Amino acid sequence: MTISEIKRLLEKYKRRDITREEYLQLMQAVEDDAYTAAVKADIMETLYSEAPDMGWTEQDGKAILEGIFSEGRIENSRLRIIKRRRLVYSSLAAAMVAGLVATGVYYFSGSLPQHEQVVVGKRQPLLPGSNKAMLTLADGTVIPLDSASSGTLAQQGNTQVSNSNGRLSYNGGGAADKVMYNTVVTPHGGQYQLTLADGSRVWLNAASSIRFPTAFTGQERNVEITGEAYFEVAQQADKPFHVKVNEVQVNVLGTSFNIMAYQDEQAIKTTLVDGAVQLKHGNNASILKPGHQASLSANDDHFQISPADMEQTLAWKEGKFRFRNTNIRTIMRQLSRWYDIQVSYQGDVSEIDLTGVISRREEAGNLLAALEATQRVQFEVSGNNVTVKPWRQR
Repeated sequence: MTISEIKRLLEKYKRRDITREEYLQLMQAVEDDAYTAAVKADIMETLYSEAPDMGWTEQDGKAILEGIFSEGRIENSRLRIIKRRRLVYSSLAAAMVAGLVATGVYYFSGSLPQHEQVVVGKRQPLLPGSNKAMLTLADGTVIPLDSASSGTLAQQGNTQVSNSNGRLSYNGGGAADKVMYNTVVTPHGGQYQLTLADGSRVWLNAASSIRFPTAFTGQERNVEITGEAYFEVAQQADKPFHVKVNEVQVNVLGTSFNIMAYQDEQAIKTTLVDGAVQLKHGNNASILKPGHQASLSANDDHFQISPADMEQTLAWKEGKFRFRNTNIRTIMRQLSRWYDIQVSYQGDVSEIDLTGVISRREEAGNLLAALEATQRVQFEVSGNNVTVKPWRQR
């Protein structure tokens, strides 16, 4: 669909004569990486700033929702649509993502009184994060990275640094006069991928960093990270791979694993997908098996190892938020990093645990509406400041 076609459909929406198929095309455009953030913002601003009564019947709304589900925009195992006399757009927009419910069942509820609106007022959409980062070369030169920049960025020793489609890669290497280090940092609202000189692949989550040599010339391969990263390490039995995060070191031969070590989280968590790793902290060492997670809190001197929830741990890498009986504070920490929002709290939210899954491509307002649909939590949004309160706290 061309930009002109998108504009034509938006005009039809404003005139209230858009069909359900055309509306679905607009929603799919928001999910399509072929369009720029500016185009998506225009679509979201139009669709969510007004709530015209389209005159759609329950069957019309059901057809649209089922179309969205068939495209995989929201995962579900059961769909229940509560019968109503009419579906106006405001309830439809909120209902599309009202899947984060304490029971873990995705459903669309029409039980709220008509005068109680889940999403109130007009505001600028809080757009999701994107592929963006900053690369710092060995000489201190800083290069912004995003999906648009491509081609050769620099020559670091014998290694060529290239960027293409949101992925940074290091090629060449070999003997060098001295070890040169580069650093990649993702901001809040950013993520990035890179391929190191040995072929190992790294995914950086929002608000994270990795420091690494431009070529692995010694007997070991050493990198340092902050935040969260997923590794697929190239196997080199004679050259072990080490990841340092705070006071923890992960020793690897060839494997795939995730490390989460944000400073605002209570523990450093290492989750092994396949292979084997050794974890070291001070004089303590533990071997981690596939499908297990090692957790080390600030007050512990040894690792707590347990079976891992692999889907929840790796959801960010797959472009999703996935929660299973997750406390709202933990949820909001993830949202604050991805949407670059400031979060504050009013009242006791310690008992609010929620379960559900939704795309990280959704605008933040959709996700907040989904959380509010549980009738356990509510939000006040002002700019990029979000206040979290128990449901209907005055």
